[in-house]
Amino acid sequence: MIEYKIEYFKRKEFSCPCCGEDGVSEALVLWLDLLRRAWGGPVAVNSGRRCAAHNAKVGGSERSRHLIGCAADIRALDQGARMPRRAEFAALASRLCCLPGWEFRLYGTFIHIAAPRAESVKLWQGPIVLL
Repeated sequence: MIEYKIEYFKRKEFSCPCCGEDGVSEALVLWLDLLRRAWGGPVAVNSGRRCAAHNAKVGGSERSRHLIGCAADIRALDQGARMPRRAEFAALASRLCCLPGWEFRLYGTFIHIAAPRAESVKLWQGPIVLL
């Protein structure tokens, strides 16, 4: 058994901005932490868990995985001299997101990543135990 501690994200980064509702898929957070490690620079969460009201306000789908904590919209942040290379970051994210049932969508200013709906049953609470 291996315990993996999420290094690059905090739970509040995934909370709904209008009401604070939280609860995000452990698999999604693990995947994002590994993406951040592979990228070697900061990655911001634009949107994580959303309540129904906030999801409607931003034009999200009625079946959005954001509603169950299985989706995040992310972007690489400016690192001073090393400006985020959007295409390189998107290519890395798409390679890491080729697992069955995962979503990868590239938008103008962010990338949407979603874990399978079944992953909503195990929400991130702290260190992740890998078997």
